[in-house]
Formats: sequence, structure tokens, C-alpha cells
Amino acid sequence: MRIIFLDIDGVLNNVEYYKTKSLDSHHIESSHFDNNNINALNKILESTGAKIVISSAWRMLKTLEEISTLFNKVGLNAEIIGFTESLHYKDTYELAPRGLEILKWIKDHHRTLKEGLKNYVIIDDENDILDIQDKHFFQINDLVGLTDEDADAIITFLRSYTIPKQELP
Repeated sequence: MRIIFLDIDGVLNNVEYYKTKSLDSHHIESSHFDNNNINALNKILESTGAKIVISSAWRMLKTLEEISTLFNKVGLNAEIIGFTESLHYKDTYELAPRGLEILKWIKDHHRTLKEGLKNYVIIDDENDILDIQDKHFFQINDLVGLTDEDADAIITFLRSYTIPKQELP
């Protein structure tokens, strides 16, 4: 199975998009998604059959069902199979890096995935990953969000690389 660890803000919406929106529309959840970014993600999903794990902070505000419903409403043809867990350091309660949350999800779930974990990508506008995840990380420019060029690079990587068993935790 191919997995996309997906951030939302800066990936499915962007700075330029928000400049065109009126303040009145900000209370409508579906207005937080740029159709260009949605189309780019749909291109990835259709070309690779990847499933989504939400790594975005949205996972702390909404249930899986609520995000799935919202994605359907904005035309995103995605199968969301889970969320990463929000991890904190014991002593300071400071948030752990997103890469650590992703590593924990992989460790906890890769053996139970149908067909195993074939490959994964992390799509995020912030670089909060671990060094061992570099080749799987696609940093998105939050000024424009996920583009067709990003989508093409992600599709190529998801199709061309298979994780060796020794790389799995």
C-alpha cells in the first residue's frame, strides 16, 4: 500500500488563495480549500492508488468522519485511513516533531496494512521531519500550495520506489 501523510494548511490552501477570499467566507469550512490544490492531490491519488493518513493539526479539531465528509464536499476523492497521533515530550509537554509522529504511525501500522507498506510520502509545507524521512518528504510552497509539478514528482516517487524491509521499524 502507498500512503500519503498529509498536511492541509499550506498544501490544500495557500497564501495567494486566501488573498482572493472575502473575510465573510472564512467561516465556511469548504472555502479553506483551493481547487487547484485539490486537483493536484486528486491527480496523485488517481495515479497511485495511495491512501491518506492525516498528519495536519486538523486531526485535533475534527474526527476522521468529519474530515472525510469535508474532503468529499470539496471534490477530493480520497480514502482516509487514519490520523497520526499527537506526541508531546513528557517533561515539557512541547510537541514532538511531526516526523516522529509519522514514524510512530508507520511502526504501529505497517504490518497490518493490506499488502504491507510499499511506499509513503510526507506532503507538508513545514520541514518538521526526521533525517531518515528526507527522501519521502515533499515540501510544498505555502504561497501556492500543492501544484501539478509537485504532483508529478510525488507520483514518480511513489511509483518508482519500494521500501526495503530493513528500512521499516
